[in-house]
Amino acid sequence: MSTEPSPPEKTPEGQVVHTFTVLRGMAVALVIETRDWYSGLLQAALARVRIEGQN
Repeated sequence: MSTEPSPPEKTPEGQVVHTFTVLRGMAVALVIETRDWYSGLLQAALARVRIEGQN
């Protein structure tokens, strides 16, 4: 079993990867990378609600 992290997937040319960062205070809690902008935005919003505990 390897303790080294696996190399990131290489995206084919022309594919855009959107990155969404979820913060807790001033610390990075989660980074979401996705090719679908709307899906990433929704995942980041749901993670923010889950982390902060506000329904």
